[in-house]
Amino acid sequence: MGSSARASRIKKNNSALKKRVFGPVEQARNERLSAKLLALAKAPKEEKMDVEQEGGLHFLKASKGLNRADEASCADSKEAAKEDEAVADVDMDASTKKTRSKREVKRLQEARAQRQEKKSRKRARNQVSFPSKKKGGKR
Repeated sequence: MGSSARASRIKKNNSALKKRVFGPVEQARNERLSAKLLALAKAPKEEKMDVEQEGGLHFLKASKGLNRADEASCADSKEAAKEDEAVADVDMDASTKKTRSKREVKRLQEARAQRQEKKSRKRARNQVSFPSKKKGGKR
């Protein structure tokens, strides 16, 4: 590959940089990351509530022995909660949409029309005009 004096010097300098400069930096980074991972591993895990788990109603039935009336009330409350969430989502979407006045809408439409007109007026700057071929036979 590179066997010249310049190439050899560059390779030697790069290897020295890796050893002296980037080696300690990389090692320190690895130590920080491993310490962070160890701290996360040792941290106590948050316990989820029984209702939030998948199939929470079945878990409650098994643990508390709910009767039919309790099951119906739980199902009704879950349906009501889902409806409330859906209504809240719709309200959030409606409130985030920005309303515009007629003046602003008109100004935006005019600006859009001007941009379209400006684009349509553009022509190529270096148009090449080819001479028309003269009609004539070959000799």
